[in-house]
Amino acid sequence: MTDLRIVQLLQISDTHCYASDASPLEWTKPAIYPNQHLTQVLQHLSTEYSHYDALLISGDLAQEEVPQTYQLLNQRLSTFNLPIHTIPGNHDTVALAQQYLAPRFWQPAFLNYANWHILMLDTSRPQRPDGHLSQEQYQAMEQYLNALDTDQFVILVMHHHPMAIQSPWMDKMGLQNAEYFWQWAERYPMIQAVLHGHIHQEFIGNYHYPQGRNIAVYGTPATSVQLKPLTQTIAFDHPLPAWRTLQLHPNGSISTQVHYLRN
Repeated sequence: MTDLRIVQLLQISDTHCYASDASPLEWTKPAIYPNQHLTQVLQHLSTEYSHYDALLISGDLAQEEVPQTYQLLNQRLSTFNLPIHTIPGNHDTVALAQQYLAPRFWQPAFLNYANWHILMLDTSRPQRPDGHLSQEQYQAMEQYLNALDTDQFVILVMHHHPMAIQSPWMDKMGLQNAEYFWQWAERYPMIQAVLHGHIHQEFIGNYHYPQGRNIAVYGTPATSVQLKPLTQTIAFDHPLPAWRTLQLHPNGSISTQVHYLRN
């Protein structure tokens, strides 16, 4: 019997953590302390959203890519009261994250909550700021999606953005070969949305197909620091850490909102 309840998810992104809570994010003035921001957000989410189904973390876990950072991050996440599913970003060392964050870390993880399926993808490559999806991941997704019934729905979660956000400097670091990605996604009508991080700002878009179908694209701001939208070069916006809430309805619709933690 199909589970027709509403699935409720949290998403955070771009934590950019260090091995020490006293370390400021190196490219911020005045200084921002990303570990402290993450701790504050996790405490708030744990209190206010304890009834939710899971927390998704969409990459750039570390700014200081050393074992101590991932060990500290694992300690913080281990006290959180919901299931946690995590993928890497371009600032992460995948081997270290796999070693110290398992089993929360991307394996890859294809998750099932009621009649929704959450496919956690790895768009990172070593020493590259832009995003890539491997053929192995496409093949794994195809095998999974081909086995789903028609009353099931899917969200893809990745770090890099798959459509332009109209900031040229950032769009160079988006998902490469995005045209192929959207052509591939057209074959699977159960795909309702893509969630991503990377851009340190809120984004809402839709990829439109000629036949009238749309796939929603949601970019979630960082817990570390936010960047101004629609800029030619990098520009800081504000330091308020953020998260996204999602309600996934049994008819395939999605309700979602970005929230900021204010002192």
